Amino acid sequence: MIRALSLLGNCSMRCPTSAILGVVALLLAAPVHAQDGVRTLETRPVLLTERPGGAETAGRLHGLGMLELPDITVNGLRFSQLSGLAWDDDDGILYAISDKGVLFHLRPTLRDGKLVGLQLLKAVPLKEADGKPLKGRRADSEGLDILKGRNGRKGDAELVISFERFPRIVRYRPDGTVISEYPLPAPLNDRKNYRDNNKMLESVCVDERLGVLTMPEEPLVNERPGYNRIFRVAGGSWLIPSASEFRPSAIECLGNNRVLILERDFGRLLGRAVALRIATLVGDGDESVAAVETVALMDTAQGYQIDNFEGLARHKGNRFFMVSDNNDLFVQRTLLLYLELAER
Repeated sequence: MIRALSLLGNCSMRCPTSAILGVVALLLAAPVHAQDGVRTLETRPVLLTERPGGAETAGRLHGLGMLELPDITVNGLRFSQLSGLAWDDDDGILYAISDKGVLFHLRPTLRDGKLVGLQLLKAVPLKEADGKPLKGRRADSEGLDILKGRNGRKGDAELVISFERFPRIVRYRPDGTVISEYPLPAPLNDRKNYRDNNKMLESVCVDERLGVLTMPEEPLVNERPGYNRIFRVAGGSWLIPSASEFRPSAIECLGNNRVLILERDFGRLLGRAVALRIATLVGDGDESVAAVETVALMDTAQGYQIDNFEGLARHKGNRFFMVSDNNDLFVQRTLLLYLELAER
């Protein structure tokens, strides 16, 4: 940032326009450094659709505010590449993880039921069982859910986090320390069963009856064509019909054997698309095919201002938060969307 300001200050009228624009781009891309503590983030409101007169809806989805979040660094931890969300109703905290192994404590500001602001309360590194911060590929945290987040007691929440490149599911305290690791079902324990090192355990959620559920980003190597699978950590699985080029990036347990699946399609030449589907799981995981219903579909080709949405968390009732992973690229944004899903 300082270097960019110096360059701009030393530039006279003889500087070409391209040079000035380059310095401005450097200013815009430079992360802001902040000290730990409560910080109200400088966010920018973004319309869900840029179509003239377009409603903030997509299928059964109704947008209740979307914010573009800033790129800042807190105590050396970058607020970027957000990949998972979880809501702590008892403490009023929205937890977010990055795929660099950082846990953020956030507090959304709602006004008249709309998302209008966000506070960053804390940033902590996720740790190994020995207390050392996660490093390298072991820090690729992707999926997030919460235990004891709605039991009426403050301060006792635990977080369930899935990791991709070294597939595992771990229970954490909100300070980033390990409680325990869940044993994975046999098919998920062998890295040879995955199609790619970056296509492993993308998502996780906790169901009151079924326990911990997880889903790989790509179907396992020997999966039935046209299907992916939701695995129950305690044993069993359900087949999920694949939707064209869409791949799951998050799951949220809704109760009553229903799972909300966030999917994205980045295979398009000039844009991207995001879908929300509800899968109804039959039985306790006997490899039956789940019934799946698409409840929302958003495509940049249709004017929706979406990005690489990866995180999903239920707030209250039929209201949810979604967040995008900017992949640390200046052409992408970190967007936080607040939404409601209408009943049929």
